[in-house]
Amino acid sequence: MLSKLKNKIFASPEFKIINAQSGKDLFFTGLRGSLPAFVIAALFEQNKKIIFCSNDHNRLFKLKDDLNLLTGEDTAGLYLGEFDEEFESEVNTLSGTLKKLTGEESYIIVTSPAALNKNVIAEDSFRKNTILLSKNGEYLFDELLGKLKSFNFTKKKIVEEENDYAVRGGIIDIFPENLNQPVRIEFFGDTVESIREFDPATQRSIARLDSIEILPSAESMQTDDDSTEKLIDYIKNDTLFLLDEPDLIKEDLPEIYYKTINFKRSYFSGFPLVKNESLGESEKSVITELFLDSKSQPSFNSNTKMFAENLKEMNSAEYTVFISCTDDYQLNRTRELVEDLLGNDELTGIEFLNGSLHEGFIMPSARTAVYTEHQVFGRYFRPAKRKRKFGGITFKELSTVNYGDFMVHQNFGIGKYAGLKKIVTGGVEQEAVKLLYKDNDMVFVNLNSLNMIKKFSAQEGVTPKLNKLGGSEWERIKQKTKKKIQEIARDLILLYSKRKSQKGFRFSPDSIWQKELEASFMYEDTIDQASATEAVKRDMESENPMDRLVCGDVGFGKTEVAVRAAFKAVVDNKQVAVLVPTTILAEQHYNTFKDRLTTWATEVDHLSRFKTKKEQKEILEKLENGKINIIIGTHRLLSKDIHFKDLGLLIIDEEQRFGVKAKEKLKFLRENVDVLTLTATPIPRTLNFSLLGARDLSIINTPPKNRQPIHTEIINFDKKVLGNAISRELQRGGQVYFVNDKIAKLDELAEIIEEIVPYAKVSIAHGQMSPAQLENVMMRFLEKRSNVLLCTKIIESGLDIPSVNTIIINRADNFGLAELYQLRGRVGRSNIKSYAFLVTPPQSSLTKQAIRRLHALEEFSELGSGMNLALKDLEIRGAGNLLGKEQSGFIGEIGFDMYMQLLDEAVTELKETIPAESLPAETIQQLTQKSAKPAFKDVLVESDISMFLPENYIDDENTRLDIYQRLSNVTSQAELDEIKLELIDRFGKLPDEVISLIDHIEIKLILSTAGFDKMNVTGSVVELFFDMNNENIFSSGYFEKVLGYINDNYKNTSRVKQGKQSLSVQFRIPQHHNSAEKLQEIRGFVANLANL
Repeated sequence: MLSKLKNKIFASPEFKIINAQSGKDLFFTGLRGSLPAFVIAALFEQNKKIIFCSNDHNRLFKLKDDLNLLTGEDTAGLYLGEFDEEFESEVNTLSGTLKKLTGEESYIIVTSPAALNKNVIAEDSFRKNTILLSKNGEYLFDELLGKLKSFNFTKKKIVEEENDYAVRGGIIDIFPENLNQPVRIEFFGDTVESIREFDPATQRSIARLDSIEILPSAESMQTDDDSTEKLIDYIKNDTLFLLDEPDLIKEDLPEIYYKTINFKRSYFSGFPLVKNESLGESEKSVITELFLDSKSQPSFNSNTKMFAENLKEMNSAEYTVFISCTDDYQLNRTRELVEDLLGNDELTGIEFLNGSLHEGFIMPSARTAVYTEHQVFGRYFRPAKRKRKFGGITFKELSTVNYGDFMVHQNFGIGKYAGLKKIVTGGVEQEAVKLLYKDNDMVFVNLNSLNMIKKFSAQEGVTPKLNKLGGSEWERIKQKTKKKIQEIARDLILLYSKRKSQKGFRFSPDSIWQKELEASFMYEDTIDQASATEAVKRDMESENPMDRLVCGDVGFGKTEVAVRAAFKAVVDNKQVAVLVPTTILAEQHYNTFKDRLTTWATEVDHLSRFKTKKEQKEILEKLENGKINIIIGTHRLLSKDIHFKDLGLLIIDEEQRFGVKAKEKLKFLRENVDVLTLTATPIPRTLNFSLLGARDLSIINTPPKNRQPIHTEIINFDKKVLGNAISRELQRGGQVYFVNDKIAKLDELAEIIEEIVPYAKVSIAHGQMSPAQLENVMMRFLEKRSNVLLCTKIIESGLDIPSVNTIIINRADNFGLAELYQLRGRVGRSNIKSYAFLVTPPQSSLTKQAIRRLHALEEFSELGSGMNLALKDLEIRGAGNLLGKEQSGFIGEIGFDMYMQLLDEAVTELKETIPAESLPAETIQQLTQKSAKPAFKDVLVESDISMFLPENYIDDENTRLDIYQRLSNVTSQAELDEIKLELIDRFGKLPDEVISLIDHIEIKLILSTAGFDKMNVTGSVVELFFDMNNENIFSSGYFEKVLGYINDNYKNTSRVKQGKQSLSVQFRIPQHHNSAEKLQEIRGFVANLANL
């Protein structure tokens, strides 16, 4: 469809002139919307190297996107030559730009005069420092390492970000800034054996490459006066130069303007050639002025009737209208809406494009109109960016075990981690985890039992007691906890089942008004937001009452999902109650709902302490009479005097802020009513209940396309640093939140802020103010009469002010992780780069938990990390409310992971204990799914063969421990094969000890399916222990088959041994030269047993 649009535009008379003159000496005027991109795309068909130069960064950014849509991804690149926080993630690196300019491939570079005037490394030096590596080619290994160091690359254990590199034996991982993914280069001596792209999040290879270029970071290379030149000097003579508003360029940087005379030039301007002052009369005489009589896309302001009328008019005038949509979802939604507005008969002459330009236009000479759906509905638009960097750290890394950390052993209880230690048992060396217990007792946990230990995590401040080896206390606590969990889980699941078995109101399918409302949302729906909306509406249209939790990151559009659900209820004449935790949030939600629903004559009101008694009384009467469709309020909505005429939907926002009493009152409201709960950092109880399947869960984890990660930094209280942070925000016309943990210090801090930033207008807000005072302060800030809001964490829930893009949190060490996360989410609500500064005392004075909490937040700067942070919060602050308040004590005693294991066991066993007739089919199905997977039979294999991960293969202890634990938890051959491939990929060829380790796990896997409990291998003697609980072994004749196979293959060496609790067979295998042959013999033997 895009090619059809281009053909229509390119067939116009003006574009035929463009083609005839090959792009030289043209002066373009009358260009509207995204039409300039079509002009440049036409020029690009004859000129394979184009520079477009403009002083307008915003124009350059839009042009780059439009050109990549028209000419193919990555044809056009944006280079600004300076830091611009708005377009930081869109701008090409200097080295990438230099590579394009020095290469032979075609390109379009959109840039500024200032960037062309930038001093850069001389072209000869740049070429000399470019490293080209080819598969099977030669390159001195040590020379490459030396060059990386001279290029200012940073050596790391793991490569995660641009300009990192890591070395493991003959493998070098490196992330040059000119590549979209890091690469793994494997050497044999000085020969490059392979080059692979890898994913920095998983560290696994994802593609093989034949060659790569590693470019120096041109920004950081030494550029003394003798070795520099201007960027414009890189540009070759066969390049077409396009100057946007040449008068401005000549006035701003005349030296750049005059240098462009040496190239083929054409010009873009909003003024006719006659008014141009930069070109002389002789120059004008050879220039062809081309006026493209285009018009801007009409402004419809989300008015679908006006839009429909315009489409009919264009159709009557025989125009082809192309409606440009950002993706499939928006395209289908827009097409449906247009079909509903016009009917299928009138769709001729209307085409839908998958892929959006920035701005629409009308071109009469081509009888063509291009409309963008985001402009039709007044939506902010920014195309999806390709993610270049790995942001934040993985959850696995956050769970890294350090010396002295508490660990939980399934059988022995809580001990302290004392590292990986080499031990010798039976003359064989192996590596084991050392745990210290009470009275300095020790346990060495080898590979066979590593799946039985987990890192201890509970509430912050809880220091667990070390258990005594040999005591019964640990087992007693486990049984007591499990019994209590079962009782609570049973009650919750029965309650959920009761809701599922009840009949609720079945809402109607979407109306035309519903489609119009959703299309008019000012931001583009993300994939997750769209699926959450569909899930909520599906629930509402079913006969069972909805109980759905929407867990979305702060600012990811949960409120919009709620607005759509509320409107759906209103269309069916049902009332909606929106429950929020704070008065200010009620005020804000009221404004949001009212603004979104005004067009559809929906009556929205709110109850809060800002309302007088008289106003409250009037609202209650209207509510009871059904004159209010949507009521928004705080705990006041739970009062006994609230009566609805016909409540159909209850929406609960920021659920983690409500106490137990409020939740108890909610139970009465929600019995037959659809319930939608919104939260960003779910409390553990909510999160786990959803994951249990006792509640429906939607996660919105896709960042909006126009949002940027929040730059998060931990700093000490330094007046100069704070002054710079506040000044930078105020100078760009923004506002600042300054949050303090205590009310008493607010006045003192206000004086400090006014001292370091004299032009700051500080307002103070806290929860002890009267409603009138607080409202005045907030309105003053909202209206920008003050620019720094100094407050307590009263802003934690839901104040959305797009102009606030810096937050400073004083004594951040005193806040919980969920609180910090919510506070930080108050900034970055627009497309502007935002900053969060966590102010703490010197780290030496902080608790270990506080440091971990702050670093977790600092690392998770990427949008969409809310779920990871909620899980991290479980580890740090504990899960005291998981299935009820009384459980916190148990978690403190046994740790969160053990608690979760017991919880899973309890839910699995519920299927046996709850009568099937008391549960609806859906609940039975969910419980069956949880217990359908057979429990994996862990077989103990003990041998005298040396097997471990050598330090010269994997030098990092945490990485070794992680791989040991993953090997210990393997339950299938596919999992084992995956780990084996990962080891070869990340660390190179497997040493003998690692091959033995893999074979050992494979033997365990085969035995686990063959009905055995244990295998001992000592020298040439093998002893197999049968699973006495598996009656099938004996009734099926399998026991006799095993004995027969052993006697046939190992004659005169076998004997059966029977004890009180065990039955085994012992036999001898032939002597082998090495461990590898011995393990292969045993592996072949057990594989044959499994096939008997």
